[in-house]
Amino acid sequence: MDVEGNVSGYLSSCYDVHDRKALEETLQSISITDELTGLLNRRGFFALAQQQMKIANRTRRGLLLFYGDLDGLKSINDTLGHRVGDQALVEASALLREVFRESDIIARLGGDEFAVLMMEESGAPDDVAIRDRLDRAVRARNAQVARTYQLSLSTGIQRYDPENPVSLDRLISIADGLMYEEKKMRKRSS
Repeated sequence: MDVEGNVSGYLSSCYDVHDRKALEETLQSISITDELTGLLNRRGFFALAQQQMKIANRTRRGLLLFYGDLDGLKSINDTLGHRVGDQALVEASALLREVFRESDIIARLGGDEFAVLMMEESGAPDDVAIRDRLDRAVRARNAQVARTYQLSLSTGIQRYDPENPVSLDRLISIADGLMYEEKKMRKRSS
């Protein structure tokens, strides 16, 4: 404004929000994605799984939680190096993507632990069929020539019943216990 109170010009500021939005999306993705495998990380899994549990409660449809552990990762790291250990984690992740549906929530929870949450649907595979598919996929990978290590996954599968709901932590704890029971049985039989 000039001395007489008249507008003599204006000052404007604008910026492109596209770059900021792209940065926000990148940060969001980084915060929920495991950098090594590209799967969801623990934070991403919990966020999506808890939402899926709410849907299951509302629709009265069950869920299956698959909990898996990559057997022998410490041995792979100790004998072949961490680069090969990372390769084994990436390979296990690819295997899970092959075996499970695109709509299933697949995550690396940390270290050598993986989880998959899937909605039960009529005609969808049950836990026995899922284990069979996974076992076939692991055998096919291990049959490839010139492998420096063998893939092996111990698994526990627990059903979430919306008629008798439990927390996600409890569901994981039960599946984890089942996975360790399988791991013990494998050690006894080898």
